Amino acid sequence: MKKILFVLLILSVVLLGCTSQKSPAPAGGLGIKNDVEISGFAFAPASITVPLGTTVIWTNKDAAPHTIVSDSGNEIQSGTLNQGGTFAHLFEHPGTFGYHCSIHPSMKGTVIVQDTGATGTQR
Repeated sequence: MKKILFVLLILSVVLLGCTSQKSPAPAGGLGIKNDVEISGFAFAPASITVPLGTTVIWTNKDAAPHTIVSDSGNEIQSGTLNQGGTFAHLFEHPGTFGYHCSIHPSMKGTVIVQDTGATGTQR
């Protein structure tokens, strides 16, 4: 009986790992995520529009270090990201948030946060 339960447990873990499900909600957010890649000394996409409650994750794919810093105010403030490093920020207020790399000021991006009134988990 214990062997059967063990096999069923293993099968359920394997099946859960193979199913296509939406990502779980990050702590404190509505579960919306968007990724920005840092590559070729640029943010890609350079501009994104997301619903309120979105967590944006930047990943540095360049060999050079980069930062993500608000153009005005202090909404976005990462430390130095080396290659493979990530920075996540939860946008809790609507608005347009321009940002740049403080090491390479010609690198610029924008996050537009819209209050759509939508809730739920999406990716």
